[in-house]
Amino acid sequence: MKLNIFNILVVFCFLNLTSCEKKEETKKSMRPEVLSEDSYFPKTICDCNDDGLELLNNILIRRKDFKNFDAFSKNQKVFNNIEILKKNWKTIQYKCLKTFGAVLMRPSNCNEPDKIQILKNKLLKLGINT
Repeated sequence: MKLNIFNILVVFCFLNLTSCEKKEETKKSMRPEVLSEDSYFPKTICDCNDDGLELLNNILIRRKDFKNFDAFSKNQKVFNNIEILKKNWKTIQYKCLKTFGAVLMRPSNCNEPDKIQILKNKLLKLGINT
């Protein structure tokens, strides 16, 4: 009886792990949604910071899946998805600056412009200009 329960647990864990991997692959391959000035409404500076960091990190993760820029640029699907994310970044920047102004340049407990710049620098080194 104990052996059967153990076998069931092993199979359950295996199925759970493989389903998580498939979800992650699906998430990576999904086409990002385009943000527009009319569809993005940050309520606080924290929203701008969090959304910006998440977006830039997503670009960095997708770009790091490729050994070099040539391999990255040959994968049209990923390249196009990153182009959409870059446009979304510009929308976030514009809308946040329009809404909150120069306050965005001052670090605070939930605003990390230095962290955002570090990510932008990493992307630039990998050939992605944000």
